[in-house]
Amino acid sequence: MDKQLAELPVLRLGLVGFNSAQQALFATALMVLRTRLHWKLVALADADAVCVNGSRAVALADGSLKIASSQPGAPPVRLDPDDSTRPMAFTLPLAPAGIQASCTFDMASPASTRSMLEKFEGWLRPKAVQFCLASQIIQDRIEVISTVHHVSVDGRLVAVVSPRNGVGVLPIADPFHLKTAVWARRPGLADEIPGHFVQAGLAEVLWQYAIRTKRNLLPASFKSGPIYWCRPPQVPPRLFKDSHLMIVRELAHEPAAFADLATRTGLASAVLSRDLAALRIVGAITQDKKLAQRSELRPTGVGGRSLEIPVARHSTESTHRARKISAAAAVSAAAASDRTVPAPLIRQDY
Repeated sequence: MDKQLAELPVLRLGLVGFNSAQQALFATALMVLRTRLHWKLVALADADAVCVNGSRAVALADGSLKIASSQPGAPPVRLDPDDSTRPMAFTLPLAPAGIQASCTFDMASPASTRSMLEKFEGWLRPKAVQFCLASQIIQDRIEVISTVHHVSVDGRLVAVVSPRNGVGVLPIADPFHLKTAVWARRPGLADEIPGHFVQAGLAEVLWQYAIRTKRNLLPASFKSGPIYWCRPPQVPPRLFKDSHLMIVRELAHEPAAFADLATRTGLASAVLSRDLAALRIVGAITQDKKLAQRSELRPTGVGGRSLEIPVARHSTESTHRARKISAAAAVSAAAASDRTVPAPLIRQDY
């Protein structure tokens, strides 16, 4: 196996309560401050970690936070720290009616900002390791659908990759050490993940890699022949974006070639390629018509209740949104002609 570590993730930072000048300072700091991993600014919903303007944050009676917008007339942002799995830091000084922050930093001090980012990197180690494991799986074509692997560094178990239990990562595992990792095939019964490991579904780990990597993971054949819908991806609904929903909506209605799909969704080629690659890597789409026809969607729930996949509502956004994808709608004539999302997650006969 090639021991070259294929790539490292670029971590994503979301900002709340900062004006455009302050955001520009952050962008510059992320370029010039030398931390082990690279960072970039993204929309809050896509962030791995969050920085909040402490002078604009106020703790509310229900434990949530209200962060005043830096834009005149714009609504405040509400955050619930208890619901967030993302690390959060606050700039100093904190508002007089502020919060008890576990992580603060001085934005005017490069050393303080660097220290904050390094803390984030420590907290996000499992996510970085998951990315590196997925990169190695793709690069070396490691069989993970039916085989259990134990991943060790210097004789210490740092990860378990299991078709049944997903991916477990030692919280203190170092992504930079994975280039010397040993992947050992193990019997199916050796797929238990230690309780102190950070665990995620195998499909989720591969999906996250596919939407974050700079590699082009979409085979060239997907740019020409028809693409068929197979089944809903086994990933958390919060990972679905509008672009994924539009693609699913179109392919659930009928197969489409890449160019036709780009026209029907209005998505840029690069975005469409990335999203199709993610859907393909978790088995949601195929170019094999027979495989698509064999794939059956069995509604979950009690009785004849339709399959619904709610797209997670982000408490971090000023406008709360929730979408539901209904399989029952797919058989209706209205759904067949509707070009909007949400999309029916059901395959129709071809």
